[in-house]
Amino acid sequence: MRNVKTSLVFLALVLVSGAVLATGNLKVNIVPGESEKAVVNVTNASQSQFQIEVKDKNGDIVFYKETNSPSTSYKKVYDFSMLEDGHYTFTVKLDKERETNILDVSNGKVKVMSERKDIEPFFSFKDDEFKVSYLNFSKENVKFYLYDNNSKQLVLEKDLKSDFAINYGLDFSKIKRGNYDAIISDEKNLYEYKIAID
Repeated sequence: MRNVKTSLVFLALVLVSGAVLATGNLKVNIVPGESEKAVVNVTNASQSQFQIEVKDKNGDIVFYKETNSPSTSYKKVYDFSMLEDGHYTFTVKLDKERETNILDVSNGKVKVMSERKDIEPFFSFKDDEFKVSYLNFSKENVKFYLYDNNSKQLVLEKDLKSDFAINYGLDFSKIKRGNYDAIISDEKNLYEYKIAID
């Protein structure tokens, strides 16, 4: 029994460390500058193409930029004087990682209200074993759902709690053949993984 527990702990550490290494360590720094400007500095440990978008409170995109070539950094001065007062989301995406800042714009002045980092979970399915590893930066309650893709019926629901490192596995050897949707969700995001059992 002790060997099984040791093996499971080791597997969990390998999955988490693999997910951490795959993230690239995206960092976004928004600093209010002179007058109605803000300096945005984006860095990443590996060469990547950045996608940057600004949305208003209605979810409409007011600015979008995708860098032309892979880079480890991006720096730009943004002028917010043309935006109406209100809250905006400033999101930087790369690969499987995303950082979102909520900005308050008032008379052209910018203030960072909050920030959130999200990384897509690592899913795997091999030899009837499903595994998921998720770094829960927001420490929100995370749930797992399994749906039968054909009938759209919920097969399984599990509370994975609010730990930072979440690892979950499911043995499919006794589940009937078919197509399934495995879903991990927190308060803001939903990630889906399709499973086909022949």
